[in-house]
Amino acid sequence: ALAPLAGVARATGTVAASDRIRVGVIGCGGMGRMNLADFQRNADAEIVAVCDVYAPNRERAREMTGGKAEAYNDYRRVLERRDVDAVVVATPDHWHALMTVEACEAGKDVYVEKPVSWCVREGQLMVEAARRNKRVVQVGLQQRSGTHFQRAVKAVQEGRIGTVRFAQCWNHYSGGTEGVGFPADAKPPADLDWDMFLGPAPKAAYNPARRNFRAFKDYAGGELTNWAPHLIDVVHWAMEAKGPLSATGAGGILHVKDCRDVEDTVEVIYEYPGFLLRYSTMMHNSYGPNGHPGNKPFGSYGILLQGTLGTLFVDRAGYEIIPQMKQKAEPASQSFREAFDDLTGIGLYFTAESAGERSTTSVQHLPHVRNFLDCVKSRALPAADIEIGHRSTTPCHLGNIALRTGKKIQWDPEAERITNVPEANELLTRRYRAPWRLEGL
Repeated sequence: ALAPLAGVARATGTVAASDRIRVGVIGCGGMGRMNLADFQRNADAEIVAVCDVYAPNRERAREMTGGKAEAYNDYRRVLERRDVDAVVVATPDHWHALMTVEACEAGKDVYVEKPVSWCVREGQLMVEAARRNKRVVQVGLQQRSGTHFQRAVKAVQEGRIGTVRFAQCWNHYSGGTEGVGFPADAKPPADLDWDMFLGPAPKAAYNPARRNFRAFKDYAGGELTNWAPHLIDVVHWAMEAKGPLSATGAGGILHVKDCRDVEDTVEVIYEYPGFLLRYSTMMHNSYGPNGHPGNKPFGSYGILLQGTLGTLFVDRAGYEIIPQMKQKAEPASQSFREAFDDLTGIGLYFTAESAGERSTTSVQHLPHVRNFLDCVKSRALPAADIEIGHRSTTPCHLGNIALRTGKKIQWDPEAERITNVPEANELLTRRYRAPWRLEGL
């Protein structure tokens, strides 16, 4: 039998009511219910409220609590409750900022899914609200709580792969061209509050395709804001980077034939102090730049950090350090130029510049929830504090801005401003649809 996982809470025994953290879950789709389940695995967490604009999601979440939680359609009812200590925000992206800021103002701690924001300015306001109200805000960048990610990052920071000059992140999938289709606008179903789904996003007629919110710019930024925050966050963490100096993007809707307006094939190059970072996503082919054929359930994805002494590959399944080889020559040897017939050289040998190493996976999500609960009690900064989440989401927004303006965007990571295309700074913010408003936007 496998040994029990150290440091992972088990929902056994009883916890005094005074020590219990009462949680409201806002957004009860797939990720919201995954969060709910892992919160419930901790004996000191009690789900007292669930909220979703779609009645079946709401009811499924309530059933997961044994019918004990109160169910709501409007998140403001959850924030009004004096007995709610913390909320989980797992809604579509365009809602994250407003709900997080209002939760902080209401005195709640927050576990918010990535990407933290729909635009850079929202992320800034989230950081300010957390600090102003002295709230613990954990972002769902759960890789930070996986011990194999921690070990991989430590290897880079200890210099075991040398000086890193190039990093790559990618999400490659192989799928059909049908996508979300071309459904007609329709009357919203009775069990969905469509106006509340839209919230601060522009008014739009109900269309079933729009429920796949990541395919539409009104609600999200495609894979660049879906998966890239997880991957770029690991690069930032390992390299102790605050943000890029520039972003250059190219891409388009090259594969899927549907009504989406978010690009399906994208390449972004970022310049950081001392290294380059490349991010790519595609939907027509799952082969990875690391040579992985993409037999994972969701294609090929991962992070490669390429240093002078070796290369580190890491994803949620584990990590591997591949040593850099250095060419050496025997006293009597010929280079491949003399040995042109076989192009391999004579008397040459290659030695590793670093030690190889690999790992299996580690538990990530449950310890991340545990870290949040511990910080709610201790008031310490969590593993993926809101400022970390904001810094890791910002390059994703900049990639989309570079892609959509067709310009190379120069970025000041301290001032958080675009310095070479002044009008592009307007894309760092957004307008909210009345009556929704976020102070400072």
